[in-house]
Amino acid sequence: MRTSAMLSILCAAATLALAGCASAPEPPVAATAPSAADATDATPAPSVDAAPVVDDAGAAGPVEAYLDWLAASREPDAPRACSLMTEALQARMLAELSTGLGTDFSDCEAMITATAAMYAATGASADVEVDVVSQSAAEATLFATYVESGKCGTIHLASIGAGWLITAQSEECAR
Repeated sequence: MRTSAMLSILCAAATLALAGCASAPEPPVAATAPSAADATDATPAPSVDAAPVVDDAGAAGPVEAYLDWLAASREPDAPRACSLMTEALQARMLAELSTGLGTDFSDCEAMITATAAMYAATGASADVEVDVVSQSAAEATLFATYVESGKCGTIHLASIGAGWLITAQSEECAR
């Protein structure tokens, strides 16, 4: 019973962690790109508190940066996953989990590790489809839909030198 209660808490935590600060933006209007996952809210510009990018793997574009984050968040490669999000987004996600569920993750890496364990325990698929809603040299908005669950949302990214950082995510729908 204790294991199922903990799994329920981790499922709820993962949903909140991946939903970020939610709002319901407009549906995608651009062409479909490779595949990706859950999503974002307002498009804040990257701040000086942006987490350092480990390398330039995301340099190919915002879709690839998001897919890199998704893979790192599921492996888990928590340092990599956290490095692909701004510190402001990390703080919002941790605060939402704390307020909404009473969790007490010490930092982004602990949050990513816990949610990755939940996804592994439930066998949740990371197969996603990603649409590019808009993209400029400075920022991009993606719309991602998990193929298996139908959950979807918006991801906002900011261009930082040779790569992209996720600045916000939201969850808008479920099938």
